[in-house]
Parts: sequence; structure tokens; C-alpha cells
Amino acid sequence: MKEGPIRPVVGLVIGAAALPLVLLFAIAGVVLAADGGGGQGSGTGSVAGGVGGGLKEGVGGKWRSWILKAGGLCPDITAPILAAQLEEESNFDDEAKGPVVNGGDQALGIAQFLPSTFAQYGRDDDGNGRVSLWDGADAIMAQGRFMCELAGDAKKSHYSGGTIQLALAGYNAGWYWVQYYHGIPPFRETTGYVADIMERAKEWTVAGGGSGSFTDGRQSWRLNNPRSVEQAIAWARSHAGDGSSGEWYNRCLAFTAIVYGWNVSGVPFAIDHYSVVPKDMQHTDRNPPPGALMYWDTGSRAGHIAVYLGDGKIVSNDILRHGYIDVVDADMIEKKWGARYVGWTPPYFPRAG
Repeated sequence: MKEGPIRPVVGLVIGAAALPLVLLFAIAGVVLAADGGGGQGSGTGSVAGGVGGGLKEGVGGKWRSWILKAGGLCPDITAPILAAQLEEESNFDDEAKGPVVNGGDQALGIAQFLPSTFAQYGRDDDGNGRVSLWDGADAIMAQGRFMCELAGDAKKSHYSGGTIQLALAGYNAGWYWVQYYHGIPPFRETTGYVADIMERAKEWTVAGGGSGSFTDGRQSWRLNNPRSVEQAIAWARSHAGDGSSGEWYNRCLAFTAIVYGWNVSGVPFAIDHYSVVPKDMQHTDRNPPPGALMYWDTGSRAGHIAVYLGDGKIVSNDILRHGYIDVVDADMIEKKWGARYVGWTPPYFPRAG
């Protein structure tokens, strides 16, 4: 659907979802040689689908503030991912024009949108009275919205490969092909696109809060859980380590709810709990108060959640032993699993029972 000026090949396939399958296969066979690939991304211990943290100083040039703004639209799509994608698409050139393909389709602007696609996601974000893919700000924010939607599709799909990788593949080749292959399409163009952006995003990422460590924030909430924060932390510590029963494999969300005295959380997946907490309770800094709930994108549908104990420690299942609860450094989730830190919320369970 979008194509940068140095990548003319994929444009032939991107707009082809409505064509007969026989013709699609013919196009793919001639234009895009399959090269295999597609990573695994299941379970709480899988390799992460993304990179976390802030954007390296200076990256993005005059578009930096808009990249940072677009990188805050959803937890999955970060500023480094969007910046790396913009470099891949247009080298940050808001006047870029892709090759004309499919009888007239042409990707345009800094984010290399087809006009028909931009019409779905573009808004007058810079307030200049027009909605245009030639306005870098409008295009970057549209890119963020579209990537967030693709990330949502990736999570719902349960396909392997990682949330952000699947979203990037959908942006490059079209979500049709991701659905067809149940993962990242095995096109050299697409696999190279995903790999290049992920690698560059890692280079351009700086850890939130200036380092990978977590420090204690100040508790300011008043909630009505069956257990207070102090009681919950004491209960969690007593059921960790030697006190763990080994029944918690892939049950991180259940554990956090039970820590606070609930029977069930009321939400099926850990990462989804972040979304059901009110927006003003969602935080992305690395300074959670003791008792806070912390969230990571692990590349799997479920993600991961843990309870912050204070002094840089969390209580978490599966991190040292499958099925068991242990107290570890909070940044171990990122270091051991390669997960992307999403943020923290107060211990609020709006759907619990």
C-alpha cells in the first residue's frame, strides 16, 4: 500500500488484494521471491515484538516533535519505530514520490501513503486548515494511527512474528498478505523492511527515565481493593520464592488480581488490562509507586503484567521458573525476554470480581 522511492517492487503487490488469487500468485511469483522467515512470538517468555524507551536526541530533524506525538498514540507503536519507518519510507522527505504502479497508484509524502489510504487516517493535525499527505505533521500522525490499528489487528490475529513486526509487514505489503500467510509474508522486500526498521529503531532508542532501571514514585491513588497496597505486597512476597506453589504458568494477570484479593481480573489478556484502566491512570514513565501494576509487550497476544514491590523489584511468574512466582529486578523482563515496557497503572481492577 505504501512504497518508498527506493523500493518499487512491492508496490505491484500492495494494492492487489482485490485481484483473483491466481493473478496474485502470478504477481508474487514473478516479482517477489519468497525467502522464508517469520519469527516466533508466543508465551510470556517470547522475544518481544518491539523496542521501548524514548527517541535518541536529534533523530527526526524538524519532524521530531510530531514523531514523538505520534509515538504516544498507543502503547505498541513507539517513536523510534515510527522514526525508523519514516527513514525507510522517505528518508524524512515530505516531498517524496514513489513510483507509479498498478496503473496509476503512487505512494506520496513523508510516510508514503496512497491517497486513498491517507483519506482514512489523515486529519488536520497541524491546524493549518487542510488535511494533506504533503503536510509532514498530518502524514506522521496518520502513520501513527494506521500503525496502531495494524498493531491491534496483529494482537487479534494470534499470528506469530511479534506485534510490531506484523504491523510493519501490514504497512509494507498490506494486511491481506499477513492474513494469507498467517504471519509476516515471506517476501524479501517485506522481511527486509521489517528487519531494517526493527534494527534501526533499537539503535535510536534510549531507555525511558534515562536508564533501564526503575525507581519508586509516590502513591497518590485511593482505591477500594479487597487488600490494601501494604497487604497486597506482603501477600505477594509470602507467595513468592519458596512460598510459591508453582501453579502460575502463563497466569500473570490472574496472579496480580489475586494479590489484591480478587478472584478474577475480568480481562482475558494481561496487556488488555492497561487499556481498560482510565487514560488518566496510564503512565509510561519508569517511576511506578510500590503496589503499581506494570505492563510489557512480549510479542505475544497476552503480554505481561507484574506487581511493583518498590526498590526496583517486581513479583512475577515464569521469569525464573515456569509456573512459579519470584521477586526479581523489574528490568529483568526486558533484559531476559527482550520485552518492551509499556507503562504502569494504579492497582485498579474495574472488571474484577
